[in-house]
Amino acid sequence: MPLWLVLIIAGLVVLVLGLAGLGQFFIYLGLIGAVVGVVLVMVGRGERRVGG
Repeated sequence: MPLWLVLIIAGLVVLVLGLAGLGQFFIYLGLIGAVVGVVLVMVGRGERRVGG
């Protein structure tokens, strides 16, 4: 499983746990994880070249 997918899934799970009442720290941690995952996807797609 790619790192970016793991970060997005883990970030969303932690975000849901934070919204369920575990604390505001978990909300921020989940948002950071999800955003880092999305940024990795964007950076990875930007480096690919068309036509080899």
